[in-house]
Amino acid sequence: MKPRVLIDTSFRERDLIFSTADWARLNDICDVVWGLDTELPAERYGEFRDVQAIVSGWWRHGKLDDWPNLRAFMEVGGSLPSPTSLDYPAAFARQIRILSCSPAFGPAVAEMGLGLALAATRQIARTDREFRTGEEYWSHQKFRGEFTLYGKTIGFIGYGALGRGLRQLLEPWGVNILVHDPWMTDSYLASLGMEPCSLAEMMKRSDVSFILATPSKHNLHLVSKELLALIPDGRVIVVLSRAHLIDFEALASEVLSCRIHAAIDVYPDEPFDPAHPIRHASHAVLSSHRAGAQFEALHRIGELVTRDLEAVLNGLPPREMLSAEPEYLNLRG
Repeated sequence: MKPRVLIDTSFRERDLIFSTADWARLNDICDVVWGLDTELPAERYGEFRDVQAIVSGWWRHGKLDDWPNLRAFMEVGGSLPSPTSLDYPAAFARQIRILSCSPAFGPAVAEMGLGLALAATRQIARTDREFRTGEEYWSHQKFRGEFTLYGKTIGFIGYGALGRGLRQLLEPWGVNILVHDPWMTDSYLASLGMEPCSLAEMMKRSDVSFILATPSKHNLHLVSKELLALIPDGRVIVVLSRAHLIDFEALASEVLSCRIHAAIDVYPDEPFDPAHPIRHASHAVLSSHRAGAQFEALHRIGELVTRDLEAVLNGLPPREMLSAEPEYLNLRG
């Protein structure tokens, strides 16, 4: 008899996650239960208590004790569940794998991050807007601070799957990469050819800084008003993972003053205030949280889930998804 697995992926539609081939493979390796685009009602949980894995948008399934055979929880929303919603110590004690699909988004978001950075450093979006209104300027006549990425110093706030993908894309530019990440030791970062540094040093030295870290209770407004003030005039900051990590109004003030440039894909509230003045800032490149919202990236989730589920059900360690570690509790909270 095949192990039973609860597929409860809402808010994401099943067919946007699983290709036809991956869905067929999933049904080969396990007995899929539920598998609908609507959320499984809590009053029906009792029908599925024997499942060995749950695949869901987030943890909304009550106490772990109610799932005695559970071996893995695999989220398809994009980040590990908050410790306020899931009992991690209990999961670790039972050796339940807590897995996130976040690596699926790494390549697509990294590519978008590079595009946003280039749009800001070469002022592509601004030039496009001006050209459409007949206000363009011609670079052989005057310059206004554009710069290339070649040989520049780049800052990474966070070095996870997204940072790894972005680093690969930046290699042809011969950049020097500074990293601030409390999950990584200095010696490990140095072994990869990158330079660990404080946030203050990064703000002072980087030509372009990327916000790539996962939000937690410890890093709200990690990039503060005081740190933003350290950025030299004309430099660029790219807000790519979550706006939670930056004092957004302080950033908006710096950008509206035309002191620095920003490329932004995520916002404190979404949908974003239609009256916010940053929408009209000449020094901002704005994107509507679409770096990872891409068909290929979503199907990548299904690939990772299927491969790691097969491994877990066969008593092997998962290799594709991000696995929560006990140290996660101290840093995420």
